[in-house]
Amino acid sequence: MIEIRDKEKITVEDLIEIFAHSGIKRPVYDQARIKRMLDNANILYTAWDNAKLVGVLRGVSDMSYCTFVSDLAVLKSYQEQGVGTKLLSTLRKNQGKNISIVLISAVSASSFYSKVGFEQVENAFKKKRRY
Repeated sequence: MIEIRDKEKITVEDLIEIFAHSGIKRPVYDQARIKRMLDNANILYTAWDNAKLVGVLRGVSDMSYCTFVSDLAVLKSYQEQGVGTKLLSTLRKNQGKNISIVLISAVSASSFYSKVGFEQVENAFKKKRRY
């Protein structure tokens, strides 16, 4: 049974392991950057199968109006088993319905977000980062 935790600290190595084995594209070769990503997020939900970390939801929030989900990553061997859905629904339950949840989806994950109730928007803008 998958357990979602919101108070569990994880290491940079833990996060890199999830990124590297989930299919999400992140700068896993740059530990210092991953450390900053982990240290500066004020939202961190983790999914556990007993003692094994199997998924991560990381983001930033003002805890009042908007939460940006920076990463939703689940080990490939645990995908399509409801882990990502559990992470997102735990975030929604804990934050309530008065806080918008926004994210940028990889094209390959767009159908997942539609399936779990996210609305695709056309009025979003971004400036790309250099990897």
